[in-house]
Amino acid sequence: MPPRVLDVAVVGAGISGVYTAWRLNEERPDWNVALFEYSDRIGGRLYTRTLPGMPHVHAELGGMRYNPVDHRLVANLVEFLDLTSRVFLMGNPNPAPGDPSGKPVGAANNLYYLRRKHIRLRDLNRPGEIPYAVSWIERGLDPDQLQEHVVKYLVPGHAKLTPDEWFRVKVFGRELYKHGFWDLLSRVLSNEAYDFMKDAGGYDANVANANAVSQLPVGEYGPEVPFLTLKDGFQKLPETIAERFETAARASIHRNHRLASIEKRHGFYRLRFRLTHEVTVNNWSAASARQVHDRADEEPVDFNAKQIILAMPRRSLELVEWDGWREPRVRDLRESVLNQAAFKLFLGYEYPWWRALGLHAGRSITDLPIRQVYYFGTEGEYDGADPANHSSLLMASYNDIGTVPFWKATENDDAFEGYRTPFVPGWAPPVYLGRQPATTGMVELAQNQLRELHGQATLPAPYTALYHDWTDDPYGGGWHEWKAGVRYDQVMPEIRKPVPDDEVYICGEAYSNNQGWVEGALQTAEKLLEDHFQLRRPSWLPPDYDLSW
Repeated sequence: MPPRVLDVAVVGAGISGVYTAWRLNEERPDWNVALFEYSDRIGGRLYTRTLPGMPHVHAELGGMRYNPVDHRLVANLVEFLDLTSRVFLMGNPNPAPGDPSGKPVGAANNLYYLRRKHIRLRDLNRPGEIPYAVSWIERGLDPDQLQEHVVKYLVPGHAKLTPDEWFRVKVFGRELYKHGFWDLLSRVLSNEAYDFMKDAGGYDANVANANAVSQLPVGEYGPEVPFLTLKDGFQKLPETIAERFETAARASIHRNHRLASIEKRHGFYRLRFRLTHEVTVNNWSAASARQVHDRADEEPVDFNAKQIILAMPRRSLELVEWDGWREPRVRDLRESVLNQAAFKLFLGYEYPWWRALGLHAGRSITDLPIRQVYYFGTEGEYDGADPANHSSLLMASYNDIGTVPFWKATENDDAFEGYRTPFVPGWAPPVYLGRQPATTGMVELAQNQLRELHGQATLPAPYTALYHDWTDDPYGGGWHEWKAGVRYDQVMPEIRKPVPDDEVYICGEAYSNNQGWVEGALQTAEKLLEDHFQLRRPSWLPPDYDLSW
């Protein structure tokens, strides 16, 4: 039986939720802390899968990497938990996995296919190479250099500005944060340069009309920046934290509980949950082909708690009934960020055909609806794998915002069953081979675009496929961005406790200063715990580490 009144109910078992519950339990072992999750899976938007024939190669359907230099909270936490990291190759000069020669793998040969023209990354900033009629001063600049051009033009001396000072910068007669980034770029760049930034940047979100302060100071990480991931998949991070939390005497995890409403009572809050279960889609038998639905035959389950932490993205918050949302100011806080749609499609091949084209790591980019293509490893190259197994993983499409609807029309097509079974010595295909949650329509469209991007008349056929669309409830998007006009340096501390008289708190990536990254989710969680629950900073996190506002 659960305790009569929980000390803290943490809702949402993504990275910020499991971290918050674990830290509370570590520092307040006498408290009854419960963690609630709407599905049966720990991890939220960290979601690692493996495809048939590739048990050592991970398909990261959500977050997939961290920068050990900039993301110190993640890096230190990984080290403290004794998790094994490995290089996430973006084309930086690191050897390919399993390559005994140690030969560097670069991204110079990676492709840009823009307006039906093929360009190698090494030629992207050569004057006259790109098929865009940019102005003379914009010639020879790649997307990152164009952004640097904009910031130098608008904000001289920007490198010396503190985060707080960015909100006092004025351009074109008003504060920078009041400008949408797209609107701002239209005043500085030619339309052709803007289109080039959008097409060649890989993400629509990079030039979307989000808050210019959040967009302008930094650009997308380039191929030379070192990244790490976890050897056992990025989802291993929240799973490990959840395991540590669940073993505590006064801790509990309640899966398949969807928070429906919060009601304030005398001295506590009543949380009403609808029980959920997984439902197969189109007769697919793979686990990730299942959707979460309420159990119509089950009565709601109530828990009482003194304090509530909602570790949830914007859309998930909108799905919860709570009197706090009736206040316009609180709704404005909740709606201060944009939900950014995101979609990933993975294809598995019998061998890495792209290496014959000089493509080894990182991404190729196109203005076709697949947008970004990532080249991942071959099963036999990893420690412990069969070296005769050449099955290889390709992220055939990583796209956001404008191109996500392109794939929606194919979601109800027949399930992709694979064109043929790969020959792998000593490997028996599982019974669900090919019964992955991707459709024949998705695979055919992706194959056609992959042929065009790589300039090939034909390509080998994939034998398995997997996709995930983050726009569906309860997530609403793959990440978030601050809206134009929002002083998010003021919103961030307010939304952590949006109603002063209520013990209801909010944390997560959505309302952070590192949106789209695990670092941001952890920063908001740690800041919440230190400021509102008076937890000591953990020993593995330096005292001078800045948690932002």
